[in-house]
Amino acid sequence: MLGYCYPEIDKAIIQQLYKGTLFTLPSILETKLAERLNKLIPCAEQMRFLKTGSEATSAAVKIARAYTGREKIIVCGYHGWHDWYTVSTPKNKGIPVRYKDLVVKAEYNNLESFEIHLKKEDVACVILEPYIYDAPKDLFLNKLINMAHKYGTLVIFDEVVTGFRTLEYSAQKFFKATPDLACFGKAMANGLPISVVCGKKEFMKELEGDCFVSSTFGGELLSIAASLAVLDVLDKYGVVGHIYQMGSQLKDTYNLYARELDIDTKCIGYPNRTMFMFPTGDHKGLFWQECIKEGVLFGYAQFINYSHAKVHIDDTLDTVRQALKTVKKNWKNPRKAINGKPPQEVFRLVATRS
Repeated sequence: MLGYCYPEIDKAIIQQLYKGTLFTLPSILETKLAERLNKLIPCAEQMRFLKTGSEATSAAVKIARAYTGREKIIVCGYHGWHDWYTVSTPKNKGIPVRYKDLVVKAEYNNLESFEIHLKKEDVACVILEPYIYDAPKDLFLNKLINMAHKYGTLVIFDEVVTGFRTLEYSAQKFFKATPDLACFGKAMANGLPISVVCGKKEFMKELEGDCFVSSTFGGELLSIAASLAVLDVLDKYGVVGHIYQMGSQLKDTYNLYARELDIDTKCIGYPNRTMFMFPTGDHKGLFWQECIKEGVLFGYAQFINYSHAKVHIDDTLDTVRQALKTVKKNWKNPRKAINGKPPQEVFRLVATRS
């Protein structure tokens, strides 16, 4: 979120390295980080630190199942590699087939697609990304929470991607929709491995009983020190505001160029996570190729960080404009202009498709 080798984060890691990284008992730094997160995240009354987003989402699902005594879950978005999620995707080899009976999918911004399952199933929880590229329409998140509670079902926000990169630092606070449980990771330690499952005390207290969640390196202190330093930087500077400003420049100017060139492409999403849309993978592959030739590497989505200054966005957009011109020139047969094999869809794109 801040950029590679950000000085204040590196300093915190180095200082902690000389003090130790993992001890027999929990460090006071865990408590300090928990107290900070408690003030920032509406649902975070209690929490458990882990290492990856998949660990956090799996812990949240387990807590929901323990609390409700139910097994079935509704998923909406991408939630990691574990069996309970990937069984619902094409990448399900090695997973017992009967697991499929416990997972159903619903469509974002479509309350009916959730209620049809909530009505006829004993659903333990709904787990969803609070937003990906589309905005929640007509208080969708609030209405979904109320609907789920009517059927005795908990709601989990998977904020592994949205956390700390959204205005107000969480989608739940930004959209004023508080879930029962939530998961965070990625940006919170600027690249060091950490995640957290958090939620209301009523549900998190399941971890004090027979609902077992453990992680050998959950209390590893280099990542916790890095996360505390990230929060200090967030307090000190307008990090997320800058990310939104630079992301808006990239998105708006890209769409301006697309209109000027009269080609069927657009940049979608919130400024902190955008995606270039093309009619085919070959069109996008040619665009990527032409950008790489000029030293600009784009991936599945664009994540602006705090170290991206206006000069970097300006230079990137110069490359984008020239790349789009090449795509337009080869619009009818983009594959012919691609060197080597064109890119193929990968798991994340398959998994997020409704």
